[in-house]
Amino acid sequence: MGRTETIRQFIEEQFLVEFGGELTDETDLFKEGVIDSFGYIQLLAFLRKEFSLEISDEDVLLDVFVSLAAIDAFVEKKSGGSDALRGGSACAE
Repeated sequence: MGRTETIRQFIEEQFLVEFGGELTDETDLFKEGVIDSFGYIQLLAFLRKEFSLEISDEDVLLDVFVSLAAIDAFVEKKSGGSDALRGGSACAE
């Protein structure tokens, strides 16, 4: 499973939503009520663990993770552009 699919699966399972139809990769997850402030903390913890990322306070303030596309772009940037999973739950495609 690739990076984008891993993030999508986490959001779907953690926040009980399904992408497709009205919820797209560009949907603002805060405005739609999918993620609240507590959910945001859970998302950051997941990204840190799954992709071995160091996310600073500055990162959080500068990069607002409001959509799946924005979250994915941030992870790509922080991981050096690699699509490979860096966490412990990597699965073969």
